Amino acid sequence: MATLRRVANLLIAPAAEWTVIDREEVTPRRLALTYVAPLALIPAAAIIVALALLGVQAGGQLHRAPLLDVSISAALFFALTIGGVFVFAWMVDWLASRFGAARNYRQAFKLSAYSITAAMVAGILAMAPALQIFALLGATYSLYLLFLGAPRLMHPPDKSAINFSIVTTLAAILLALVVGLVAMVAAAPSGNLFPGLPRLSLFDAPAPGAATGNGSAGSASPGVLTPGAPGVVLGSDLRGASPQTLAGLNRVSAGFERQGLPGQRTIRLEAEYRSGAKHLSLQIVYSPSIAQAIGFGGPATSEYARETADGYSRRMRVDGAIIASEWDVSSQTGSYARLAEDRLYVRVSGGGGVTAAEMQAAVELFGRETLAQFAAES
Repeated sequence: MATLRRVANLLIAPAAEWTVIDREEVTPRRLALTYVAPLALIPAAAIIVALALLGVQAGGQLHRAPLLDVSISAALFFALTIGGVFVFAWMVDWLASRFGAARNYRQAFKLSAYSITAAMVAGILAMAPALQIFALLGATYSLYLLFLGAPRLMHPPDKSAINFSIVTTLAAILLALVVGLVAMVAAAPSGNLFPGLPRLSLFDAPAPGAATGNGSAGSASPGVLTPGAPGVVLGSDLRGASPQTLAGLNRVSAGFERQGLPGQRTIRLEAEYRSGAKHLSLQIVYSPSIAQAIGFGGPATSEYARETADGYSRRMRVDGAIIASEWDVSSQTGSYARLAEDRLYVRVSGGGGVTAAEMQAAVELFGRETLAQFAAES
């Protein structure tokens, strides 16, 4: 109850609550165990619920990330949050002496611990993807709490109080960026720490026989299923069907999923490729009902070509396949997709410097051998 009252008071009447906090005597260890840790559990638990239990809708289907993998990411977030509080307290203590205040680590730790309150409480919004943008409001309010509390707890001279608050707030933003970078580096072997779309299977060593080509384009017409698809690997693990490089970009994650009874299965492969700002997303879906799922296929499919100053959107038949492509000039992003025999759908989307021609060339790598491979696994 004391923790709940403290949270409510900081959110509703922060100025008065900082005055109360200033007079309290509490050790950093006790505060970390009784206040910081319980609050840090809120966003950590929300991440697990959102990605592993509720799942994310994508491509008309509900995807849930593996519980163990998401739990590891949530535990990493929890540990980094608590560690960040200790590090920031040291930074505040060091900065205080630069602005004429006496160094006092206990006071600095109280400031660090209590200022994260709004951000941690808002972390519960991670369970609803549509509301995650509002979590930024919690982070912003935490910066306000820090700005308000810094001079009240560290007691710099009045002439330095505003400058101390500003510098302390900027230091918090810098530390948050560093911690975020550390989190991404630590999670790199398994993809993104908190991906917008959970991976169907986390990336690990390539399956036997995985391709190592450079992703160059073939010369066949884009509507024809040509032989020579990269990474033809039969067996239980289809991640090897995605090449190690595509359009010159390195693969950073790959996953696959099967659904349905043998002979009628839907098989989905997804992979991500990055090099600097350039990025590509590869999606391959094999299913007798894929045409219905993506909204086109069969003889009744409409064809169109729309071009404006902002880009283009096209869908047409080429040598029996249906080609759909789009490009946005302002964001320099787009996609190129092919539906062949109303069963195999290959789509590449990207941006950051990737050209429309490179996306088309990437799709053309997956031809008859890819169709045969996925058909055999269905």
